[in-house]
Amino acid sequence: MDRYAQIALDQHRCSRPLEHSLIDDPTKLFTEMGDQIQGQVTSLRDELLGPIRPNESIEDYRLRGYQALRTAEDLVLADLFPRESEEATDDLDDDPILARYYRDLAEINETVHTS
Repeated sequence: MDRYAQIALDQHRCSRPLEHSLIDDPTKLFTEMGDQIQGQVTSLRDELLGPIRPNESIEDYRLRGYQALRTAEDLVLADLFPRESEEATDDLDDDPILARYYRDLAEINETVHTS
């Protein structure tokens, strides 16, 4: 599993724990997703970098390549995993799996505290 696959897996595990637990083969799924992310990052990096400029040294071109890679990663990952604002709230009516998860947690919590 490459770096992008691990990022996707960690993000999904943290943001959607119940849904994540229902995935039959997370290694396969996130490995494939990592490959897709790698392709998007590489394509965008190449587009941002473009060809070597007139009178540009190889070292300068390489540095621009690193900058283009970082920018491409930031853009692709931000698009795939947008950060929610602090004011954002979960709408449980839109996510029945999450709603069920919280109901189950509440039942467990009540059982533990009444025993």
